[in-house]
Amino acid sequence: MVIFRGGVVARDLRMLFGANDRSVAAEEAFTNRQAQWQAVVAALTDHLQRVANPSFDVEDLASPRLNVLVAHGVGGIGKSTFSRKIEASLTHSGGRPAQWAAPGWPIERLLPVRIDLARSSGVDFERVVLSIRLAVAVLGRPMPAFDLALRRHWDRNHPGEPLEEYLRRGGMLSRFSNGVNLPSQLQSALADVAQALALPGTIGGAVGQLTTTLVGALRERRQTVRALAGCSRLADILEAEPDLETLSFAAHLLICSPGTWPNSPLLSGSPQ
Repeated sequence: MVIFRGGVVARDLRMLFGANDRSVAAEEAFTNRQAQWQAVVAALTDHLQRVANPSFDVEDLASPRLNVLVAHGVGGIGKSTFSRKIEASLTHSGGRPAQWAAPGWPIERLLPVRIDLARSSGVDFERVVLSIRLAVAVLGRPMPAFDLALRRHWDRNHPGEPLEEYLRRGGMLSRFSNGVNLPSQLQSALADVAQALALPGTIGGAVGQLTTTLVGALRERRQTVRALAGCSRLADILEAEPDLETLSFAAHLLICSPGTWPNSPLLSGSPQ
């Protein structure tokens, strides 16, 4: 005998412990929710088409966002289970329930990140941002603008505390990193920016000193900041007090196109 709970088949423990037959087993079966899945696929399809349009400007923050879906209802109806199934379905085709139709685009175009704020204790905005950065680190793409802002925030708010140790202690490395060393990526970004700004003497320096030197140099060369990462707001974020509010704005830098640097053609002219 099995019982359906939130879309997952659970054992009937009374039957299991009331007989000598130990072959009683249960299998997971997720059913229905096709309409909700179709709504997710439709929303993602519209979003992918929007960002692929040549007129799309990632720096346009005034246009309305239409890519937010909300699942609501009383507890126990399967909202969390549904969100886990969405993540699994967008991660690999084998995680999609059989009755859910495949999307019209390859799932490799997406990098799903699920952060459960309801069940996790001690989750704050800083951990959310770090989780997202750890997840996208597997792409192996440079994110110099955001990494500069994150490194400055960390040095100011966690003096003497290694980022890697914090991530490991909180279990974030094992969950999101997939073997990627985020602190090394951050340090590499700082070193590359220092090289692009012709500050070779700071590349091997301590991280905190390197960050301080870079922020000072970037303040003087605001045009070069834009060339480095294609993010027009980076200089303003680096000049602001590195608190949680500034970090919330810095999350915008995750979607800026980094370009190819330090040998980018954008850097061929004289810094201004």
